Amino acid sequence: MDYPKWMLDAIRCPETKEPLQIKEDHLLRADGLEYPIIDGIPSLVFPPELVGQDKKLNRFYDLFAPLYDLSERFFGRLITGIDIREGRKEIVSHLGLRSGMTVLEVSPGPGVFQQHIWDKITPNGELVALDLSLGMLRQCRKKQGRLGTHLIQGNGAYLPFMDGSFDALFHFGGLNLFNEPEKALSEFVRVVRDGGIVSWGDEGFAPSVPEGWKKRLLTRVNPGFLKPIPTVPDGTTDVAEYEVYGGFAYLEVAIKG
Repeated sequence: MDYPKWMLDAIRCPETKEPLQIKEDHLLRADGLEYPIIDGIPSLVFPPELVGQDKKLNRFYDLFAPLYDLSERFFGRLITGIDIREGRKEIVSHLGLRSGMTVLEVSPGPGVFQQHIWDKITPNGELVALDLSLGMLRQCRKKQGRLGTHLIQGNGAYLPFMDGSFDALFHFGGLNLFNEPEKALSEFVRVVRDGGIVSWGDEGFAPSVPEGWKKRLLTRVNPGFLKPIPTVPDGTTDVAEYEVYGGFAYLEVAIKG
């Protein structure tokens, strides 16, 4: 497992947050519990048996991963009239990322934001991408592996890292459909250092979006549009809110502290 020492030191058991011993083909907990390394990707998933939305959507995303980027760009243009690629660039521009930062992206999908993130943190930056779907992580590696992104399979509500491991965390798209969105937000804050950046966003209609067929279609296709924006997690300050994707999604950027 060719990961930098700082990252190996930061990896923790997702359940207990205790250090893990790194072996050739698995990670070992003190009580003998093993976490496998699959295709070179550490699999640190908790709970081990997925349930609810996590189970249902993980199976879907594994199958849909090769088509995700293309379908998002196509339907984004068809239904909302926006260029998703430009929208992604705009979203990353709001994050306040700087050269040399260590960044965790939770739920990267097939890596659609990663080139934009790397453009902000190079040189000397480090990017870790964590997703519950191995299918998405394989697409991420296929599409963006040349960038040097470090991949981890894990659950966003049980992040397998020690406190304060990253300068910034970014999550966009998926929080509305997590089993435990509020717990995930608290985990986002936990793994960022004091003074670091915590950012998250998802689909949701801005007040500027008129009633009509677009809203009706999107809420039928994706029930996440009906979810309220989550409460800002404890431990954050200076929260900035943005309407993105032409008002069909939101982004929140906060400072830990």
